[in-house]
Amino acid sequence: MGSDYVLLPPEPADEILEKVLAFRSGYEQRQPAEDLPALLDLFPRVGVRDGYVLDYVQETTREGVTMPIRAFARPHDDDSWMPMFDTTADPERDELLEELYQYVECEPSPEGLFEYAFFAVELASVRASAHVSEWPESTPIFSEARFDSFLEQAAKVSDLKRPEHFGPRVCCGEGRGGKVRLLVYTPMGWERIYCLDITVDAEGFVEQDAGDIVADMGSGMIF
Repeated sequence: MGSDYVLLPPEPADEILEKVLAFRSGYEQRQPAEDLPALLDLFPRVGVRDGYVLDYVQETTREGVTMPIRAFARPHDDDSWMPMFDTTADPERDELLEELYQYVECEPSPEGLFEYAFFAVELASVRASAHVSEWPESTPIFSEARFDSFLEQAAKVSDLKRPEHFGPRVCCGEGRGGKVRLLVYTPMGWERIYCLDITVDAEGFVEQDAGDIVADMGSGMIF
C-alpha cells in the first residue's frame, strides 16, 4: 500500500457512508436543485466558496438512459444562472468540471482530502443510471463488519485477500492534491471487492482507477 499512506480510522468514514447511502435512497423526497447542497452537507470538511452554491444539468438519451450530471457552481442568489458547455466535450475531463473544482474547498488534512475525494466520486453519479455508471450500485467499505457482510451474501468467494486495515488510506501531496484508497464492493458485471485509487491533483481535479481485487465473487448484475 505504500508507507506514505496515513491510515484513517474506520468509524468516522463509516458514519459518512451511512449518510451517503441514505442520500442515494432519498431522491424522490428531494427536488433536483436540493441534491448537491444536501450531498455537500454530508462532508463536514468540504465546502463551496462563499457566495456560491452547487447546481447541475442532466441529460436523458432518446433511449431513456439518464446520463451523468454536469455539476457547476453558481451565485447563490441567481438560480437562473446556467453555464455554457459543449455537449460533445470529453466527459472524462471537460471545462465545466475543471471550473467546478475551483469553487470546492476542503480542510487541508488527510481527513479533508478523504472527504473531498469521496464527495467528488459521489457527485459524479448523482441520479445517474446504472447503465452509465456502476457507482450508484457500489458501496465503499470502511468497516470489517461491512466487509464480512458482503462476503457472507456472496454465492462464492475466491482469491480472498483480507485487508489488515478497513478504513481509508490517504497520502497528501502538493496543494489540495494527494491520493486516497478505498475498499469498494460492486455487484455490477463482475461482482467483487476491490481497491479504488483516487488521485487528486494540486488544482483539485479528481481521477479514479480500479486497483487490486480483494475478493472475487464471480458474475454479477448485467444490463
